[in-house]
Amino acid sequence: MSKLLPIRFKQMLRKNLSDTQTRLLLILMIPVLFIILTVGFSSYYTSKEILQQEINEPQSQILQMNMHYIDEYIEESDKIAVKLALDNNIFRFITNPTTFSYPNIKEIYDKLTTITQNASYVQSIYIYNTNKDSFVAIPQGYSSSSATFNDAGWTDVVKELQDQPMVVKYRDLPDGARYKGSNITLFRKISIKGEVQGVVAINLNESELFAKLKSSTDPNSNSMQYILDPNNTILYKTSNRNFDAETIDFINHEVREGNLTNIRYNDKVLLANQTESEFTGWKYVSVVSQESILAKSKTIRDVVFVVSLIALIIGAIAIFFIHSIELKPIRRLKKLFEVESDQPYQRDLLHLEHIIDDLVSDHAQLESLIRKMKQEAKSKFIYDIYIGKVMAASELREKWQTYFSDWKKDNLQVLMVSIDHYPDWKENVTSNYRSVVKAGMVNILTEVLGSHYEVEAVDIGKEKLIILLQHKEGKIHLENHLKIALTNIENILGYSVSVGMHDGKVPVQEIKTALNLAELALQYRLFDGYSTINRVSETETAEDKADIAEMDRLVKAISMEEPVQSIENVTRFFDILAKRTISPDLSFYFIEQIRKEIFTRNKEMASSDFVTLEDIRTMHVEDIAKVFKGRISEKIENIQKLHHSKRYIKCRKMIQYMSMHLSEPIGIPEIAESVGISVSLASQWFKEEMNDTIYGYFTRLKMERAQELLTRSNMKIADIALEVGYQHENSFIRKFREYKEMTPGKYRRLNAMVDDNEQ
Repeated sequence: MSKLLPIRFKQMLRKNLSDTQTRLLLILMIPVLFIILTVGFSSYYTSKEILQQEINEPQSQILQMNMHYIDEYIEESDKIAVKLALDNNIFRFITNPTTFSYPNIKEIYDKLTTITQNASYVQSIYIYNTNKDSFVAIPQGYSSSSATFNDAGWTDVVKELQDQPMVVKYRDLPDGARYKGSNITLFRKISIKGEVQGVVAINLNESELFAKLKSSTDPNSNSMQYILDPNNTILYKTSNRNFDAETIDFINHEVREGNLTNIRYNDKVLLANQTESEFTGWKYVSVVSQESILAKSKTIRDVVFVVSLIALIIGAIAIFFIHSIELKPIRRLKKLFEVESDQPYQRDLLHLEHIIDDLVSDHAQLESLIRKMKQEAKSKFIYDIYIGKVMAASELREKWQTYFSDWKKDNLQVLMVSIDHYPDWKENVTSNYRSVVKAGMVNILTEVLGSHYEVEAVDIGKEKLIILLQHKEGKIHLENHLKIALTNIENILGYSVSVGMHDGKVPVQEIKTALNLAELALQYRLFDGYSTINRVSETETAEDKADIAEMDRLVKAISMEEPVQSIENVTRFFDILAKRTISPDLSFYFIEQIRKEIFTRNKEMASSDFVTLEDIRTMHVEDIAKVFKGRISEKIENIQKLHHSKRYIKCRKMIQYMSMHLSEPIGIPEIAESVGISVSLASQWFKEEMNDTIYGYFTRLKMERAQELLTRSNMKIADIALEVGYQHENSFIRKFREYKEMTPGKYRRLNAMVDDNEQ
């Protein structure tokens, strides 16, 4: 039995030492133990003599290093302040006669955000306009006066800045700015024409600024450091229980008198050091008790010896404990990640931590991706309902349960939100910021409605949003909260939106119908104007048949060939439209006919102010009228200019000649000869002036004459073909179909039906 014990011990020792982790612990423990013993015993004997002779020198060097460290941060902060004082956007903010400019404020806010994110020693930045008493700050944003800015107590620093460009001082923060400002602030004036018109205030991050001035973790430590400003006010001090306020006052007095060594106070011998910054004027003072340093050296000697012995014992126990118990789960993990082709990896666990880190990181990324995809899937689900892609009731219920499991299946309210005057909004908001601005609109709506409703907002492109609401608790008047949200959007973002509401609460299966009705209600913005809330129940309109007939007549009479008369017809049309005697749906139908005539069929007009029907549906009737009249007026101006052109006169004579010879088989040579120019020159001038070829224009005149004969006479189609210069009836029918997308006979029948209905 006695022989078996050594054998078992050897086997256990061999097994433990075969593991890489065990060998690593053992190898590290022995030199570390030796180093600890060597340092512990030698430190006392070497430090005793050195500290007595040169204890003052390290303190002085530490102060110098701390001072340079802090001065560098303050100098970097001052460079930032100088750049901001010379910044063009801040110059416009200081000198702009208007009280608020959103693009200017945004540029300043973005710049301040970038600085605070990239400079760890800058906590926040304030830009103060002394003339308008307004602020731009990060993180507070824009404030129109010091009354609304929660950290404006420092503005009297302007008096100090009259005689010097920069001041760094301590200030007390109000309660509301505790996490936004800082007790240590650098102020630099903004001078324009020799006068202080603004101030850059950089709030310094105290924890970063004074990071080198660390307190001792020993509660009985008899050393400390502190900083005095030019007024001998303590800006910062390291905490220490043995140096109370009375002791510090005594030390300050001795230091000011020039006594730095052998300061005796309460049976203690203190050593002090002081250095002064040329940049800030701050005084850096360190104090240490000579007896405490030597006493700690003795303590270190004794403690290190005991700790070394204990560490040796604990280390030996830890090796066996870690191997037998703590490393069991790790060995199991090792088996999970074994790769047969990688033998070194099977024998070692050095890469296990990296593998686990990768797994945790992949899991976090996957979780984030799932959340993002779920939100996108929810938005797509609502959008599919809107466009009618989700029709089956079973599919609707199943997807609703998947994406809105925490919502009920009834009592839903549906809103359709749309940006007003979308063409104007597109012109004022660059494409890079449109998604950001729309996100801001969603945030405002969600913030106002979220206290009483579950809110889901879906961007369906361009100017529209779908908002789904479900009431949570309490009594609430939805329309009042919507008015608050619309007001906030206009005040904060600088543009207005309108809302169409379905009047009532609906179950899930009726969301599509509710969306259609909300969109229908939104059309009443045409009459009611911008920033309005329209309900379905308010969309009933008694249509006046006489007004409809008059508007139909005016629309047909509008032609860009006769712009002077057309502008009168457009004016009359919109006067009738403003009476609200027809529905928005029919109104937009007539408006679209006018839009096609003055925008689509006149390609020679500039396309910079081109509007679509979708754009028009976001506009008020008065704004639509201005756009249409402006386009017709542009046509009138172009015609007036063209009337003085020689080429234009020649082209008009060619058109007159074509009109007089519609029934004759003439061609381009005869038309060019009628005005005395060559065929090539006639074709070139006509294309440039009329934006059409001679042949195309001649064909159009023939087709317009054919239309007139088809609707106002009983002539046979073959006779009409001859009347407009076609010898064969089939050739005429083929050309007419290309022009009107229907045969002459069908065109005659359709117009006959329209005349009967009007009668």
